[in-house]
Amino acid sequence: MEQSGADGQARWLLSGHPTARQLEALLPYEKRLLEAVTAGGRQVALDSLTPGMPDVLHSVRQDIVHDAVSRGWLHRFHHDQRTEVADQLALRIRSFQRDLRKFSSNQGEAGLNGPLLPYALHFGMVHDNQLPLARFALSWVTTFASLPGWQAPAGARPDAGESDAGAKPTIDEQMTSADVGTMLWVTGGTISRTAA
Repeated sequence: MEQSGADGQARWLLSGHPTARQLEALLPYEKRLLEAVTAGGRQVALDSLTPGMPDVLHSVRQDIVHDAVSRGWLHRFHHDQRTEVADQLALRIRSFQRDLRKFSSNQGEAGLNGPLLPYALHFGMVHDNQLPLARFALSWVTTFASLPGWQAPAGARPDAGESDAGAKPTIDEQMTSADVGTMLWVTGGTISRTAA
């Protein structure tokens, strides 16, 4: 991906020629999304992908759910319900998120530029528009925000005794928030695979 401003307006151009080894390392839904955004190796503008993305994202979502069921993270007939294995994984993800926040507070955002950047973006910890991946993630969200099914669900209301300021989002709400929900697609579930 590269940012182009040739026409006076910043646009992201995507292209890809993954090697057989790189493709082998991807999960089916990651391959499907990669093929859609790289248009078979041709260079395309991100905004030109909008017409076909609803179908692609729908298929990718179905593949992610199927993968989560096969890994035992979601119930087979109740995909909206996590299993005990998924609850344990969610605790490990929260622990990873806490450790990453500690690392970020010690190193600053610049310390997250590198292999940790996709995870930091996923958790909404990077706001530096000087980082290309951060700019790309924001552009992705902006480009596809109006697509059907892309909007994040409304956040859970706090308990009667809990103020709005004290309400903490669940890991599910964080993963589907407008700020970081895109990283579920961009990282293709990498956090879950790494944490497992």
